[in-house]
Amino acid sequence: MNDLEEWNDWQDSGEMDFEFPPVRPRKRGRGIKAMLWGLSAFLLVLAVGVIVIGMNSSRRADFSILFDDKSRTVPYNSHAESSYAADLSLPEAPQVSADRNGPQISVTEVSEEEISSVANRAYRNASPSIVCITSYQAGTDYVLNQSGEGSGIVITADGYIATNSHVVDDSKDTGVMITLSDGTQYLGTVIGVDTKTDLAVVKIDAVDLRAAEFADSSRLYVGQEVYALGNPGGAKFSNSLTKGTVSALNRVVSTGYVKYIQTDAAINPGNSGGALINEEGQVIGMNTIKLVGTDYEGMGFAIPSNQVIAIINKLIKYGYVNDRGTLGIEGTNCTLYQSKANNVPQGVVITKIFYDSPLYSHVKEQDIITAINGVTIRNFTEFIDELSAFKPEDEVTLTLFRVPESKERRPYSFQVTVKLMEDRGE
Repeated sequence: MNDLEEWNDWQDSGEMDFEFPPVRPRKRGRGIKAMLWGLSAFLLVLAVGVIVIGMNSSRRADFSILFDDKSRTVPYNSHAESSYAADLSLPEAPQVSADRNGPQISVTEVSEEEISSVANRAYRNASPSIVCITSYQAGTDYVLNQSGEGSGIVITADGYIATNSHVVDDSKDTGVMITLSDGTQYLGTVIGVDTKTDLAVVKIDAVDLRAAEFADSSRLYVGQEVYALGNPGGAKFSNSLTKGTVSALNRVVSTGYVKYIQTDAAINPGNSGGALINEEGQVIGMNTIKLVGTDYEGMGFAIPSNQVIAIINKLIKYGYVNDRGTLGIEGTNCTLYQSKANNVPQGVVITKIFYDSPLYSHVKEQDIITAINGVTIRNFTEFIDELSAFKPEDEVTLTLFRVPESKERRPYSFQVTVKLMEDRGE
């Protein structure tokens, strides 16, 4: 009999009082397995619950100290663990106040030699000899008509001071006021100027000044450490020291009368006439010019001390340079490129002839000087070097090259013999 037949019989007999069909009983073995699976699942859930409860209890124990006092708050920090718990272990702040017998800070005493650097020793040796020079145009009021400020170097104890010619406006008539390193001021007199080398001498009425020591500039070498000492910006920044090296020697910048020391020590307006010194504080040059422009940095120039000595001694003695010969002309270089491009020799192109020049009636502007007494001249520097060997009234023979204005005539060379005139440099 199947289930449906049993259901119909039970329903017809009236013995069953429920409406749902009975479920067929399962075999006994399947029931035991189901009970075991259920028990296993219950035990697993119970174990997981115990572990979770344990972790929560531990966490609550770790942080309970933070919240045992409801008045405390902990600042939120999402990037670091709170150190609030550690802070609670700090000792209490001491109950103290100012104490006249309390500990004091003191300076550790060291000798002057221990604290003095090479640069400082050089500065201390040279700085008393550096002065500030304020110039005033001739015949003007010393208060209202200041024309500039520069530097100077004390060269004798009785008040002779060396500086640049342009610092005193290239004139003996310029009024000057000298401010020593200790602030003492004097009115001064310009004794002599030499515009060719940009050197001048000023005299003040003083005694017992600290004269600078001069070193032999012929012994300088590239890479030697040097210091520029002067008044950059004028008296406001007096006796400022800057450090650098000798970048190059025998640099020709302008006229060729000076072969400069090139240095990267900072030189600024007001440094002119100041000293370039070595590590002993000795003067090795006089700071004079610098290249200025957005593309230039650290290119200053100083007149070598040997040339400063030679010219200053003459200015003190004569008020001018007494033994320098000149031809009374101005010129410029005919470079190798110009020579090749125009099919002319290298040399010095005459650009101006002064009326008192011994060449005035013998040469023309644009003539090219190619030799002096048979010695080839290729540029203005060589021209000055060769000419410096002669004195005023000495005869020299010049070789020149001329390109005629008329195209019908061919370029040609010729020679002229003349006596040198005196070049005082005033």
